[in-house]
Amino acid sequence: MRISGKMDGCQTSEEGIPSPTCIIHAPEIHTDKSEADILEAQPKSSVSQVGNHLAEVAVQVASPTSSINKDANEDGPESSALPTGNSEESTKFTLYQKMTFVSITIATMADVAAFSIMTPFFPIEAESRGLSSVTVGFTFSIFSLASFVFSPIFGKILPVVGARFMFLAGSFVSAGCCILFGFIDEMPTQTTFTVFCMVLRVVTGIGASASMTASAAIIAYAFPNNVGLASSVNEMVAGVGSMIGPAIGGLLYSAGGFKLPFIVLGAVDLCFIPINYFLMPEHGTKNEKMGSLFQLLRIPAIWVTMTCVLQGSIAMGFLDPTLSPHLKELKLNIDEIGFVFLGFSALYAISAVIFGYLADKTKATRIIMVLGSYGGCISFLLLGPSPYLNLPFTTPIVLSSLVIGCSTIAMIVMPSFLDMLNSAKWYGIPNDLGLNGMISGLWTGVFSLGSMLGPIIGGSLKQGFGFGKATTLLAGSCIFTMLVLCFFGVWEYRCGKGKRIPSSRRISLHSSTDEERSPLLDGINT
Repeated sequence: MRISGKMDGCQTSEEGIPSPTCIIHAPEIHTDKSEADILEAQPKSSVSQVGNHLAEVAVQVASPTSSINKDANEDGPESSALPTGNSEESTKFTLYQKMTFVSITIATMADVAAFSIMTPFFPIEAESRGLSSVTVGFTFSIFSLASFVFSPIFGKILPVVGARFMFLAGSFVSAGCCILFGFIDEMPTQTTFTVFCMVLRVVTGIGASASMTASAAIIAYAFPNNVGLASSVNEMVAGVGSMIGPAIGGLLYSAGGFKLPFIVLGAVDLCFIPINYFLMPEHGTKNEKMGSLFQLLRIPAIWVTMTCVLQGSIAMGFLDPTLSPHLKELKLNIDEIGFVFLGFSALYAISAVIFGYLADKTKATRIIMVLGSYGGCISFLLLGPSPYLNLPFTTPIVLSSLVIGCSTIAMIVMPSFLDMLNSAKWYGIPNDLGLNGMISGLWTGVFSLGSMLGPIIGGSLKQGFGFGKATTLLAGSCIFTMLVLCFFGVWEYRCGKGKRIPSSRRISLHSSTDEERSPLLDGINT
């Protein structure tokens, strides 16, 4: 007897579990005369042992996520055109992917530019209306607070309302609030001015959280084999928007006063909405289910990765209120300080693309984040410089630390989304729009929380301990993040014995054993 089978595209992990691309064909039993005589001569118990062995082999090559391909093929021609995580990695992007990516990057740049136009002139205008520095700072921070609260909610409902609708609706709300913000200078009293500032910033944050959550989910859904690269390029585009927004806002403010920047950029943002409506294919609303936030938060790796996202966003926000006064001590003028900030943003954007690409190719997301945390520690120790290093306070050392910091923050932040997605799939959660929406909502919310806490922590530590000790404490937090990643990796991979199989997948394997054992034994006995 000869039992032959065929497995297409199977690559097994250290635990003997194949990749989701594994296609298993039913085994064929070939029996010739001599082999039949041999089987008849053997006792039945021996045949049963052979059948058990064959069942165990079949279970080892069975994938618990094999039903995903079947579900995807039953969604109709529209879903069959969508690239899935089970397809082979392709070097060419489809027209669907290109249209999706162009529409997302256009809207991202316009949205971020509209968010950031008020940076150079709003504090001056607000102080002229009698607002304190604390109130001005809270006006900026409340944007991130609203995004932190609403991003997980939008991630939860995204598959039901549709990703395109949420993306375009969020952009519409943000653009409309941007235009309305230009008219708050006509508020008659300081109280009404303050209240409307807060309300508009909250609503803008809600719209921004909707568009950013939807864009991250769409990228993960449309580019399953290039999540890191696609999201990093989108992050680079957002960085470009954050760089040109304040510059355009300052120029328009000088040319036409307070209203002009908000009206112009808000109108530009609105003009892109109908363009993106026709460019972007629909996602969701067809046989889609909402993801389970509780199921996702039960995964230990999700919490560890969210800690890294929080660390990276706090490190970025830490420098907003503290770096300019620190650079002034080096006798740099305003133009030179502005150039340093511009260079910092540009290097971060370039580094994001590089490490997003590496995360896709190597799949070593944890290693990249560990190296990024270690590099972040070195960067902040040199930036102070730390009083415990006894280094001179010179321009080359400070600028070198900023160059290192650009790359290391990108190493911490960019692989995190892909790592969360891979962890969820490893725990058996189907890779669909519901999962992508939940992860993008969590990621956006945690990043927004860090963006809100970063300036507060930076300003408080600098005022209480001085810049050198403040950066030393931030370096210590980077080391803490690195140690958490390392110890968790040792636990997850069982000290080198292989990655732990979740209990849900072990149950799935045992149930599939019973299903596979019966037909194989029946085939042998007949």
